[in-house]
Amino acid sequence: MFSSLAVALGLAVAAPVAQASESRSAATKVALAAGKADEAATAGALQAFVLTSSPDSFADLQAHPGAVGVIYPTYFQCAVPSGVVQGSGDPEVDAYAAAHALAELPRFSCQDGATVHRILTEPRLRARTLARLLALAAGPAYAGLNLDLENDRARDRAALSSFVAALAARLHAAHRKLAVDVDGVLREDPHRATYLYNDAAIAAVADTVFVMAWGIHWERSDPGPDAPLPYVEGVARRLARLPHARRFVLGVPMYGLDWPARGGPAHPATALQYAGVLALAHTVSATPTRDPASGEMTFSYTRAGVIHHVWYLDARAIAARLALARRFGLAAGLWRLGEEDQEVWGAPGVA
Repeated sequence: MFSSLAVALGLAVAAPVAQASESRSAATKVALAAGKADEAATAGALQAFVLTSSPDSFADLQAHPGAVGVIYPTYFQCAVPSGVVQGSGDPEVDAYAAAHALAELPRFSCQDGATVHRILTEPRLRARTLARLLALAAGPAYAGLNLDLENDRARDRAALSSFVAALAARLHAAHRKLAVDVDGVLREDPHRATYLYNDAAIAAVADTVFVMAWGIHWERSDPGPDAPLPYVEGVARRLARLPHARRFVLGVPMYGLDWPARGGPAHPATALQYAGVLALAHTVSATPTRDPASGEMTFSYTRAGVIHHVWYLDARAIAARLALARRFGLAAGLWRLGEEDQEVWGAPGVA
């Protein structure tokens, strides 16, 4: 599934004629790939993550040609605790993206807070990471890179902004784009971990800022809706008022969570795709209902004497959040393709 991709540019002068021709061809591909992200944004196409560890995700992309214009395949990640960049691309996904004129920005993800801190603050590791990410993004199939650094603390706010600016400068010099993933907030609070992300500073240098407008409840929280509609609307309204508002992508989740007991760290939830939620509801003879406050679907059941609470987004819930992006003039994105409620592809502004 994974393979490293890097292209050495600037060697054509000393190369034989055939090599120079290949270099010019690669440069042309670079320019075309980098331009795809702008074209997709202009056309209003969806942006979406492709979870390359799950075959259903790529199959879902193939099932909906024309609906998605920018993809973020989950190719690369950090080793813990060293911070070394690991992973590689999937030639099949790359070939499909090229054949269908999709802008492909593979994701580099590091979700261990201590490792993220080291990447941002240790000079040698920082320099090595910047160099490695630039090399990865240099593949002729790629329009750039998606940067997903999570679970660090607010103390590294300036360090993250500096890292993003340095990476953006290097990528832009190589005619590549940078997308950065951030948490969706109603306001920036210095006392919360989400203060790590300086949205205005990041949007000033990155080409795209993918806002994860979810996580009000999560695997280790108490049960409840993941992305309540009033919260998502508040996030969208705030983003629309920021400088470079057109660079923000309102991210929408398409999964569900099943909490045993009362949830929390002692009883973490299991993530479920929509198909899995329907199968579970059928098995336990549950009748899901829509929560009027959040707009999400929910049901409960008992197994082995333990009560479970399930919350998830169906097509109607997803479409309502995508409509908010349009209402506030933002691009829209999805986490992630694969086994979502297929009716969403028939919603206005999607297909």
